[in-house]
Amino acid sequence: MGVLPSQDSSTQGAVVASRRVGSSVIRNRVKRRLKEIFRKELPGLAPGLWIVVTAKPSAANASTEALCAEWLRLGKRLSIFTAS
Repeated sequence: MGVLPSQDSSTQGAVVASRRVGSSVIRNRVKRRLKEIFRKELPGLAPGLWIVVTAKPSAANASTEALCAEWLRLGKRLSIFTAS
């Protein structure tokens, strides 16, 4: 996960999955799951950020709960959540 400041006040995100993750079906499934996690967590994110998530090959076999837990762990580490 990478975070950059944005010129805009809204927080935006992108998901990247290389061919090493798996076939196109698997890559798209992983990207859909990660995008859904981003949408679910968007209200609690700090404004003005560009968040880029790079899927690793192990994400192909991970459950949605495991992906969410890892996303939250990395988000806390990068301090992308609003202090509420």
